[in-house]
Amino acid sequence: MSITVITLRNDDVESPPQYSERDNVRLSGDGLPNYTQAISNDPPPPSYDSLYGRVKAAKGESTGLLHFLKLFLIIILSSVLVTILIGIFMSVPISMIVMGAYFKDDCPAEKMIPIYLIVAGCFGCAKNIVSLIQRARKTEAEREEDQKNVNPIETFVSCFLFAWFITGCVYIYRIKDEVQFEHPNNEYYCDERLYLFAFWITTAVYIIIGASCFCVCCVGCWASLCGD
Repeated sequence: MSITVITLRNDDVESPPQYSERDNVRLSGDGLPNYTQAISNDPPPPSYDSLYGRVKAAKGESTGLLHFLKLFLIIILSSVLVTILIGIFMSVPISMIVMGAYFKDDCPAEKMIPIYLIVAGCFGCAKNIVSLIQRARKTEAEREEDQKNVNPIETFVSCFLFAWFITGCVYIYRIKDEVQFEHPNNEYYCDERLYLFAFWITTAVYIIIGASCFCVCCVGCWASLCGD
């Protein structure tokens, strides 16, 4: 009985296929990331809270070019409106600080009016800045979750601003019939620019509250009529 020995050369044996990193990523389909995926530096997908993410979502939801342009215009206008509102909310307390500091010694009729403007402006700026930072760092879901929880610091600041606003109303309105703007040496003198600024910035709050209540009543009446 003869035994035949077959000797294979290295050239006759096929080497195993070479897999690139791209193939390695494609082969990992068990739901767990491999090493290549774990160390990947690819940027995460865009957040849908960002402008780019909202535009991309609108493009996916649109049924045509005109529909997409309509959604795109709504997104841009809402972003511009938010920016304008932020600018207004920041400009009001800053202007209060500037006016109160500039005319600090120009209202002997009520020396607390400049102090009222400075304190209200400082606390208003701080509250707006903290709110903007928190809004920028958190997603929409996190902001909705925070609305359910009471922040003791924000509650304290809001209560202080409300109490300080009532105090400022007393300072401003109680000298309304006595203040004069012509003789700086008079005990009832107050710089006209300072007093009118403080008067109208305070009165504007009541105007906004009244207009908001009126709009809410109109919407409620319209909703009840439509429901009937």
